[in-house]
Amino acid sequence: MKAIFLSGRLTRDPEIKEVTDKKTKVADFTIANNERDSENGEFFDIVCWDKTAEFVENYLKKGQKVIIQGSFQNESYKDKEGNTRYHFRVTAHNIEFES
Repeated sequence: MKAIFLSGRLTRDPEIKEVTDKKTKVADFTIANNERDSENGEFFDIVCWDKTAEFVENYLKKGQKVIIQGSFQNESYKDKEGNTRYHFRVTAHNIEFES
């Protein structure tokens, strides 16, 4: 497993969906981390499942500062021009927030 720790602020309210017949919850959101350089922030797409997604649904909103512990993977895809692009996705396993 590739472990990662991130901190940042939510750039938008989380999007919550239910998938499968078991109504498993999944939450998607993005955080921005620009602690070192206020002009050039880094953005991370976050996904979480089940109980963690329920936590996100109940407690997180745009602008909130969070600390995320999870795993990550790199994904690649072709854009409209045929160029290979890379996407970094984090699956959150534990989330802490400031109220």
